[in-house]
Amino acid sequence: MNLTETQLKRWRPLLFELFVAVSLAVAYFYMVRNFFAYGDPMSFNLFTAGSEKLFRLDQPFMGSSFNGRMSGLLLTGALTDSSLIANTGNAAQLHRLINVFGLYHASWLLLFFVCIVFALRHSLFVILGVFAGLIYNFSPTSGPYFYPWDGPAMLFFTLAALFFERRKLWMMAVAICAGAFFKETVLVCALLIFFADQWKWPKRALLFGGLIAVYIVVKKFLLVHLNIIAPMFSPGDALHLRGSFGPSTFIGNAVNNFRDLFSPTLNSVIFVNAGTLVAVLVLGWQKRFLPYMIVIAAFIGGLSLFSPRPGFHEVRAFMEVLPLSVILLSVLWSEHVAAAPGPEAGTGSLWSVRPTFPLLSPIVIAVIALTTSIVTLQFYVLFEDLQPANQAHSPLGKYVYNGGKTATLETLSQLFQSGYADTELKLGINAQLEHRDAEAEARYERAIEMDTNSIFALNNLATMLATDSDAQLRDGSRAVNLARHACDLTQYHEPVLIYTLAAAYAEAGQFTDAVAAAAQARSLALERGEPDLASQNEPLVNLYKAGHPAHLQP
Repeated sequence: MNLTETQLKRWRPLLFELFVAVSLAVAYFYMVRNFFAYGDPMSFNLFTAGSEKLFRLDQPFMGSSFNGRMSGLLLTGALTDSSLIANTGNAAQLHRLINVFGLYHASWLLLFFVCIVFALRHSLFVILGVFAGLIYNFSPTSGPYFYPWDGPAMLFFTLAALFFERRKLWMMAVAICAGAFFKETVLVCALLIFFADQWKWPKRALLFGGLIAVYIVVKKFLLVHLNIIAPMFSPGDALHLRGSFGPSTFIGNAVNNFRDLFSPTLNSVIFVNAGTLVAVLVLGWQKRFLPYMIVIAAFIGGLSLFSPRPGFHEVRAFMEVLPLSVILLSVLWSEHVAAAPGPEAGTGSLWSVRPTFPLLSPIVIAVIALTTSIVTLQFYVLFEDLQPANQAHSPLGKYVYNGGKTATLETLSQLFQSGYADTELKLGINAQLEHRDAEAEARYERAIEMDTNSIFALNNLATMLATDSDAQLRDGSRAVNLARHACDLTQYHEPVLIYTLAAAYAEAGQFTDAVAAAAQARSLALERGEPDLASQNEPLVNLYKAGHPAHLQP
């Protein structure tokens, strides 16, 4: 059957936009893939956490918030297990896992683009705007974080808004429910239910409460049956509800996050999502956009109140509202162009949908069915392995590779984590230079976790804990332990490290020890021909003699 000229004109823009979508997804694959092995160690840890062979869902770094995001963890765990083929060698496995990591994130982005193309009549603006916003995730202020739930959460968050716009409320509820098990913040879209004026208020309240209840009950079921001890609902990684909802938690998180938001750096988080977040918050408050603006405002408010530091600096957290922001701005822009005189005038809102919009429902159902099947199977495998009768022969926590050699989790992780400490150290130094002290401390902590003998990380963290102007970030006793460890590693032959130890003693209130350590460092500096080092520390020594810590230096 030959296509008519009219049909070609109708399908040509869609096919072109699909081509652009594929091209951008391929580029994203190559941009993301290497961050698995050579970027932030959490990208590796979380991607493999739900694996049967590298199981770590019960590890402390997972926290209560991470463990609630079970769909992404189990899905990537299943991909990890399918990629780790025994007796193929370390290099081959590393290469394969890197590609799987990149393909996972690129596939979710491509799926998102396809849904946008089928949904919106002029989707190219939205696709390019979203891709531009994602690029900010590669900036130094963000850090190389690429977690299993971010792409799916962005997709289902956007689908919820698209289905609501067409008043397909049950499909909206399905998208919210599926997305919540990738990341609980998708539940904020449930607020749209209260704007469904075709339903009476009791029905709206029932659906809203039902979505919350389903999430809590199923999450608790999954955690209990995987022997994971975590609260049923505890945002911000608090250990109990009181810790999550206490006024001190709210106020502390909000103050820290908004202080970071307005920090005077070129890398400021105000540029997040390619500037579209700030733009929509300024321009989007119109009656017709009110449901979506309420959702965006609630999302940001929840992030500021429940997310502890580094909080806003992890700009990947804002991905969920990126597409909705771009869509609303595209509507405003198209209307501006349509109102303009001359040949530039447009023909309507970009919010208008394509005739292919009905394809979204079967696509979404198919995606949910596929991912849920994989997640369910992986959950069953882990559940069976954790039974007492199976633990003796379970591969959980170990993996056989390279000709039958048995490797523990730590041994295999070491293959991927080579260079992580140095990466975290460099990112910490960068954050410290930009006065993002909380992030710098977190980076140094991670560097030390990767390499307990990283002298520079030990010294830099000890210095910050002993001298930071923020009292909440100082810890004298911890600084002493870190500085001593650095000095022990160098056999007390480095005057800079000993000066750090002196500052740590002073912060801990051990001023006699501080003066003695400073004197030792001064003598050693003069012996090594470094009089400038000795002289620049004299004001600090005088502070210690007067019984004052280093952070009081004028």
